Amino acid sequence: MSGIIYYFSATGNSLQAAKIIAKKIDAEVVKITNKTSIVCNEDVVGFVYPTFYWGLPALVARFAKKLKIEGNPYIFAVTTCGLSSGGALGQLNDILNKKGQQLNFGKTIRTVANNITKYRIRQKSIAKLVQSENKKANKIAEAVAKKQKNNIPKVGVISKAFYKLYLKEYPNSDNGFYITNDCISCGICQQVCPSNNIILKDGKPIFQHHCENCLACLHWCPKNAIEWKKATVGKQRYCHPQISCSELKTNKE
Repeated sequence: MSGIIYYFSATGNSLQAAKIIAKKIDAEVVKITNKTSIVCNEDVVGFVYPTFYWGLPALVARFAKKLKIEGNPYIFAVTTCGLSSGGALGQLNDILNKKGQQLNFGKTIRTVANNITKYRIRQKSIAKLVQSENKKANKIAEAVAKKQKNNIPKVGVISKAFYKLYLKEYPNSDNGFYITNDCISCGICQQVCPSNNIILKDGKPIFQHHCENCLACLHWCPKNAIEWKKATVGKQRYCHPQISCSELKTNKE
C-alpha cells in the first residue's frame, strides 16, 4: 500500500497533524504550493489544511481542482481550526465529487487559532491545545490506517456567506502589511511564503499581491517586524512548538 498526504500549513498546526498521520500509515508528506505536482496514483490520498473563514484555503481549493487522482484510492481530509471548521471539509468533498470522487473520511482538529488580525493568541491555552491536537491526530491516524469511513457534512448557508468574505479579501490582503525598522533582512518571510508572494529588494520584503492570507510571514519573523495594519501591533505571534521554521520553507536559499 502506498500513501501520500498533501498539506498546507502556515504556522505548523496542520503539518504536525500530517506528520503524525503519515508516520502511522507510512505515507509521504508533500507541501501544497502553486508548483506542486498534479498527478497522483497512490492507494491512500490525504489532505491536511487549516480552516480559513469557515472554509477551504484558496490555495488548497486550486490544488484540489488541478489534482488528477488515478484509480480508486481511499481519500481522507483533516482540517485544523481554532473553533469551527464550517464548510472546510464539505467544500473539498464538493470539488472531488465534480471529478467523480469523494472523501471517504474527514475530521476536524481544534488547535491554536493564529489569525491575530482578528484576535489574540491565548498563551495559557497553547500547551493544552497542542497536547490535545497530537492526541486527536493519533486517533485519526488509527482510523485512516483502518480505512474507516464517515459522513462528510454539507456546506451550510452561514459557512457559504462567511467564506465569501474571505474570497473577496484574500487576494489583496497583503496591502495591509508593513515592515518595521526591526527587520534584519534575514529573508525568512520570503522563504516560508507558500505562494511566492514576497521578494526582497535591498534586503527588505516587498509583497506581490497574490497573498494567501496565511500569515506565515508574520508569525515566523524572528523580530516580529511584520505588522498588518494596526491589528497585530503588540500581539503575540505563534509557531507550533514541535515544528521548525526550516520544515515550512518553500523557497529555500
